Amino acid sequence: MRHLPGAIRILAIAGLLTAGFVSDGWSVAHALEFSKYHSQQEISAWLRELAAENPELASFTVLGKSTRDREIAYVRITSSRDANPPAIYINGTHHGNEKSSTESVLALTDYLVENAASAEVAPILERFEIYLQPLVNPDGHAANTRGDAYGRDPNRDYAGPEKPDSESFRIPEIQLVRKLVDTKRFRAAIAWHSGMEGVLWPWCHTPTAPLHARVFAAISKLSAEAMGMKLARQSWYDYPTSGEFTDYAYQRHGTLAVTFEASTEGTPPEERLDEITRRAVRGGVTFLREILRLEQEQQNLGMELNSARGRGSRS
Repeated sequence: MRHLPGAIRILAIAGLLTAGFVSDGWSVAHALEFSKYHSQQEISAWLRELAAENPELASFTVLGKSTRDREIAYVRITSSRDANPPAIYINGTHHGNEKSSTESVLALTDYLVENAASAEVAPILERFEIYLQPLVNPDGHAANTRGDAYGRDPNRDYAGPEKPDSESFRIPEIQLVRKLVDTKRFRAAIAWHSGMEGVLWPWCHTPTAPLHARVFAAISKLSAEAMGMKLARQSWYDYPTSGEFTDYAYQRHGTLAVTFEASTEGTPPEERLDEITRRAVRGGVTFLREILRLEQEQQNLGMELNSARGRGSRS
């Protein structure tokens, strides 16, 4: 619906309201269009507006500032009445020149709010609080470079079984991510990237299968298929790395953390952006629904996942 022309879109929104698919209390007046890339100023203004117009559903938080004093923020979306609902984390733009990853997170944020009362989305938001952070590396995004302000790779700065904390978290932006991850101990997470198409899961640093390999494989395959992608595999078999976000979140907190690769190009032509973000939404919603299904089938999922903490690749 976010891509419909104005007059048609007004009718569509009115129809959804009549049908009961959009809550009267949740605004859909400022949904994003994905015919172009959004500037950081546009992203910041839209996230703030989204939270201001939907206070019962969304909140906006500035996590901190980048090396070059750019804002790093997230929105939290939930309709849960629990005091401390389980949380899911979705981020983008560890690499600043992978701008379709930024737009993928924005598109999913947009979709969740627009469809918050739908049969597809409502059960997810009633169970979970979703943290969505479009820009991990705003300095790289501004410069259109992979690394941070000093050329360092943010997605190699996390600790892992072979990389202690003392040799990690040297980049301020990743220190902020670590603080959020360590505080919330997320059930599941998506790190959006681009440069290929597919879904990857831990471990990145070893070919040893993770404790929850079957769960990772099943969720990743379904998410990839929802996006029309064939690739779903353990990250090591794409290419070995150390210090990645997904390894840290899974090893430290048992988070079901995966990498979504949005497009073969880091920043595809704008005419492809609509297609890329549409399929990103399909993959993101599929992932969220699968995490919900796991929660419903196995109420102690969090306890089981947390049992992975400290075992790392030795499990």
